[in-house]
Order: sequence, then structure tokens, then C-alpha cells
Amino acid sequence: MTMWTSLDPAAVAVDPGGRATARLRVRNTGDTVEEYRLSVVGTPAGWARVEPDTLRLYPGSEGTAEISFAPPRSPDAPAGPAPYGIRVEPREHPGLRDVLEGQVTVAPFTEVRAELLPPSLVGRFRGRASVAVDNLGNTPLTASLTLRDETNRLTYDMAPNSVQIAPGRAAFAKLNIRPQHVRWTGRAEQHRITVAVRRSGDDTGLELIGIFDQRPVLPRWLLVAGSAMVTAAVAFVVLWLAFQPKVTTASGELQAGSSAQPVPQGAESPLPSAPPSAPPPPPANAPNPAGDGSGGGTGGGGGGGGDNQAPDGGPPVVPPPPNAPPAPKANAKSGPPWQMGYKPDDIVTFAQYRLATLGNSNPCQLKPGWTAGVIDKLTDTSLRCYQEHVMRDQKSSRELIKTDPYGTLGRATLASLWAQGIRPDDVKSGAKNYQVTQLNAAFWWASQAAISNDDLTRDRGFAETGIAYFKSGQKSSQPMVSDGALKDKIAQYQGQVGLPKTGVADSATIGKLVGGSVNQPGKPGR
Repeated sequence: MTMWTSLDPAAVAVDPGGRATARLRVRNTGDTVEEYRLSVVGTPAGWARVEPDTLRLYPGSEGTAEISFAPPRSPDAPAGPAPYGIRVEPREHPGLRDVLEGQVTVAPFTEVRAELLPPSLVGRFRGRASVAVDNLGNTPLTASLTLRDETNRLTYDMAPNSVQIAPGRAAFAKLNIRPQHVRWTGRAEQHRITVAVRRSGDDTGLELIGIFDQRPVLPRWLLVAGSAMVTAAVAFVVLWLAFQPKVTTASGELQAGSSAQPVPQGAESPLPSAPPSAPPPPPANAPNPAGDGSGGGTGGGGGGGGDNQAPDGGPPVVPPPPNAPPAPKANAKSGPPWQMGYKPDDIVTFAQYRLATLGNSNPCQLKPGWTAGVIDKLTDTSLRCYQEHVMRDQKSSRELIKTDPYGTLGRATLASLWAQGIRPDDVKSGAKNYQVTQLNAAFWWASQAAISNDDLTRDRGFAETGIAYFKSGQKSSQPMVSDGALKDKIAQYQGQVGLPKTGVADSATIGKLVGGSVNQPGKPGR
């Protein structure tokens, strides 16, 4: 044996986000100069460090090294005791290496975040939403969900009303809301709802505010049009009765011999030929055959902010309502990812709205006539064009097709579509707008190396929010806030794609998202 080792103390305790240390002593008991390499093994190796990691000792001399433990305040450092080892390996005699065993205990902490997706519901007979609860602590938790209606005019079903969540995971509950009384006519009525999320053993909880916009069954325009038609019909009858001409005949005026004689077959003059039809006028949104040569690429500047504009410079023009999706074939596949022939999905509908609002000067804009929820021929052409522009854009990372082949709507393409139009100033800390919602959705798609059913439910909730945004003329009723949780997502993503972990969504980070840089299977991710 050429060395003697000691670890003091063998067991330490540390708080998440804090720091604790232990000391390693090594003595060279041989008769030659020896160099000892030191390393940490076991679960804490990801957040433990040895300084120095090499000791060079003369015969009979002794050296010390400090082992520091700094677990992050995240689910990556589970609460409780975790064994570890310090490997001491002599360079000249590697077969005589030794491993000193110790134990570090991480203190528990709890952090819960919840979201109502979407926060604004619209319906005549019912509204549907999802409640997402994230466990950002390092211990399992149980949370109860309750709903409060301030007007007492709603009934609801919450399933389940209690969820158990492992550290670093999310749970979802389905919420169905129904008004107690159906509004047949009149104005829309807004019901304010509050969903309370309370952790077991904690009286204080999170409150999520939402709106249920109850629309009348018969819209006002239909009543106005019906009243106008009834008024016009009554006026026509009155005028007809007032000005009806009177016809009088004298007795014996009609003679039997003066009755009309039948016209011989073929005696009439032939009907004139119909005039040639004029060609129909071109659609209002048909592209200019000559082209404007403007290109309109994607990437950091192509689709960002390039939403459709009215010809007179007015507010953005929302594409017309899409066609109803056809019934899927019995053997049709479900996404993700999505391609032609797959079953309809709201996530595909969001991508179609985003492609349809790239701008009239953008050659990849999705033209009217597409079918909602499925990748039809028009959508496939627009999608491939968009992907090709991203791969040519020098401002993006150009990594999209590493994950999504051309014509495939997958994680990289969806992250790119969500990130379109985001500027760093729009999503700085404390900002509250739709761009923050876009950034959250883009990070979810970019961070999910493997997508679970719960993750897909969250993604569809974001898609419904995006669809509502475009249908409302690109107005956000419940914008998200750029807070500490988003900063952690930004830093996590930056580490995955090789950027400095600043926690700030700068141009380089957004360029990575637009370019399709996403977490790959086998790498650490959300």
C-alpha cells in the first residue's frame, strides 16, 4: 500500500442552493514521489467538486483537498441522503486506487406553479380547460383543486380534484364549465372564475383567475337580419295591396272563336345563343403574377412581425375560418410529429394559422383553402417552404432538419414557429404580453426530448391560446409574465444548446429557437 487516506466528516447536510464541505487527507506511504488523482463518484457528482483534483506528494508527506457540495434549488437534487465516493488513484500504481465512501443529505424544499389553459373560455353551452400543476421542488407533493364562481351561475366538473406529483413533473386536471341558464338572445355575459390550487398541509395556495365568456345561442346580427326581413315582407304586402290594378271585362266580350290557337310545332323563332361568359374576377388575396421580388424570408427577421396587413394599412387581417377536417381514416396515425395523412390535431391548426399570417410578401405564406388540423397539400407546400428558408437564414442556427425532415411538423419546427416575431426587449424580466406566451411555448417544444401525454396536453393548451390570439385579430386576453420560472427555462435551454447560461432571452438564444435547435434524446432536458 503506497498511501493512507481519510475523509472528514463522512456525512454532511446541505440546503438546496447552499454549500457544504468535507476534507480529504492523503499521505504517501511509499518510497517514491507519487501523483494522486481525485474525483467524485455517485449521484452527487453532478453538483460536487474536489479542489485540487490532483495531489503530488513526496514519500512520507501528506496533502489535503476540499470536497464542496452545492446542490441546485431544483428537482435535479432530490431531498434525502445520497451516498457518494471519493476515488483516489495513484498515477504510478493505478491498481492500488482507493474509494472513500461518504453521505450527503439534501434538505427538502417545495415550490409549486400552476396555470389555467386557456385562461379565457368562450362557449354557449359549456367551456373546457385544463389546469396544469408543476412540482418545482425536490419532494413529492399532493395538491387539491377547487373552483369558485363569483356570480354563482355556473356548474363545473374537475377531474381529478386532487393530484400527486413527483419532483420535476407536472399533473393535469380537466375542467368542464356549464352555465346554469342558457342565454338565447342578448349580449354575451362574462363569468369570472377562480381555481384554487392548495398543497397538502399548506393553507395558503395559488389562485388562477379565468374568464368564461358565455355567448347567446342566437347572435344579435341574426335577430337584426330577421327583423329587417320581416319588416320588408310586411311593407311589400302593404304596397301590393295598396297598388294592385283592377281588371274589368264586358259581358260577351270573349268569343268562342277568338280563343287562342296552338302554334304549329317549330313555328317559333329559335332562342338566341347565350352570350359568352366573362371570366370571373381574381380573388382579393390572389398573388401578383409578376411578383414583387421581396422574398420575405423566415428566421430571425422573416416571419417575425410579418403578420398580414390590410391593404389600407389598417389592423392585421386574420385568415378566413378554415374548412372542417375530414373524418380520419381507420389506420391514420397520431402525432407528434405530424405529416400528410395523420389524424387532425389542434397543434397542426396553430401551425397553419402561423403560416397563414407570415405576410403577403412572404413566399411561404399559407394561402386560403387549407383544411384545419391536418397537413393537406397547401399546408405541406407552405411548411416545406418555411423549413427551407430557415435552413438558408444566416441569423438562425439552421439545425431544424436534424430533428424534422422536410414536410414533417415536429418539435424543431413548432419551436421555430412559436419563436417567430419575438424581440429580446419584448420578453425582458417583468414583461407581460403575448410574446412571453410564445417564448414559454417555444421552450416547451425545444426542451421535450420525449413527449408524454401530460406534456402533449400542455402543448395543446398553448396551441388553443395561439389560435384564439389569431382569431381575435392578434390580441391576447390573458398574457403571461416573464418571471423567475421563465428565467430558469431560458438558462436550462441555453445550457442544452451550448450558450452561456445567462437566463436572458437575447438574440443568440432566439436565433437558436428559430433555427430549430432542440433537446435531443439522451441529453438532460425537462
